[in-house]
Amino acid sequence: MRSVVLAFGALCAFGVYGAAAQTSGLRFADELEWKPAPADLPRGADVAVLFGDPQESGPFVMRLRAPAGYQVPAHKHSDMETATVISGTLRFGEGPRLDPRAEKFLHAGDFIVATPGMGHWFTVNEDAVVQVSGTGPWKIEYLDPRDDPRQKGAMRD
Repeated sequence: MRSVVLAFGALCAFGVYGAAAQTSGLRFADELEWKPAPADLPRGADVAVLFGDPQESGPFVMRLRAPAGYQVPAHKHSDMETATVISGTLRFGEGPRLDPRAEKFLHAGDFIVATPGMGHWFTVNEDAVVQVSGTGPWKIEYLDPRDDPRQKGAMRD
């Protein structure tokens, strides 16, 4: 018992326990802190980070909340990304450019894996929340640079 107490004390002294407490825990859906999506995504969506930091190295989980009509053009990521539709309906497609013939309808509970370098896009049909997991830092590269909202003159809603 004494060794357990000493180990716990050592963890607290070195801040390890404090760091773990900040990056883990319970998140209630109605208490999430929603913020406007970062500039590398088209305007109109919000994000809430549930775990980790998508901009830092390491695992993360975040949610994207987007209205009907929201679209993320064809893009890819350098690391694997997984996504689960929490609510709403969206169309998801794979490939180098938006192709409505290649789209699949996704509903609450449906799951997506985007492997590194895989071109994909999505369009929200009905207000949706999508949970995204991956390893940071999260980066997005648009397959057509003109679609990149970070570029000067890019079309933004």
